[in-house]
Amino acid sequence: MLAELLIRPFEFFLNRGLRQSTTAQAIARTLDGRIVGLTVDATPLDLRIRVTGERLSVTLPDGAAPDACIGGSAFSLGRVLRGDPQAPIRDGSVRLIGDTEIAEQFRDLLRFATPDLEEELSRLLGDPLAHQAGNAARAFRGWRQAAARSVARSLSEYLQEESRILPTQSEAREFARAVDELVNDVARAEVRIGRLTQGR
Repeated sequence: MLAELLIRPFEFFLNRGLRQSTTAQAIARTLDGRIVGLTVDATPLDLRIRVTGERLSVTLPDGAAPDACIGGSAFSLGRVLRGDPQAPIRDGSVRLIGDTEIAEQFRDLLRFATPDLEEELSRLLGDPLAHQAGNAARAFRGWRQAAARSVARSLSEYLQEESRILPTQSEAREFARAVDELVNDVARAEVRIGRLTQGR
């Protein structure tokens, strides 16, 4: 099973990152005895991460109720570990369920305990190969973002130009201008009607 194959390496890297981060260790101490569920959308991954002292154990669901759950797509969960960790929560792509304070502490714990991928690869492959792998990953991420923008632009053009489901920008501006004119005409008409009724 995929989850079982990933658990041991995931647990190993998390605990190594935990040992290297005093911030992660401090957070772990406040979470001693707590359990969080971690689910990845569109995959069978449903894990439980338990804090015991300054150690994390990762298991499959074992009947113990988690204090909180964190769920989302692999990409969205990855966003929690870099940049603004609140952004994927604000836009709803990452869900915090249960005790949200504990969920946020676990999120921070994972953020500080997750080791740098390029550094881990350098341990296994050596610095030159790890650097090349990091460059390839960054290039792929850039390509993926550019591809997403291109698909969104093409879809927008199709919906506006070909299928005519959505208005073009100029049509939307013209419609907004016509609405403004109508509002002004109605306002002027109300003023005229008011003057006429007062003149009776």
